[in-house]
Amino acid sequence: MKKIQLGLVAVTTALLLTGCGEAKITGTPIKNVDSIAVTSAEDIDVFCPTGICTFELTASKPVTATVTMHYDYTKLYTKIEGVDVIGEGAKNAKVVDEDQFTVDISSANKPVKIQVIDYYRN
Repeated sequence: MKKIQLGLVAVTTALLLTGCGEAKITGTPIKNVDSIAVTSAEDIDVFCPTGICTFELTASKPVTATVTMHYDYTKLYTKIEGVDVIGEGAKNAKVVDEDQFTVDISSANKPVKIQVIDYYRN
């Protein structure tokens, strides 16, 4: 009987710990995006050579993500002009630097469409 109880406790603990892990973010290019690299649970690099692009982010649970915008692997954006979030799954997109913004992804497993424009776009 004790073995069964210990087994149930171990399984329950494993399930609870799995649910408490970090959010997993995936990115999907839509327009003018060469690639999207998720570097950690909250950091994303987006490579957009034109300076105007659209992409989707999906998170496994609510998270605030920091997105860094690049023209290519050697050149960052110089001044983000605007960030538009389309859809109900996110809020509070905020430019924090010339090449970065944060976005609160509030809905789990619901794609959030984002459009970014650089002031000095190509």
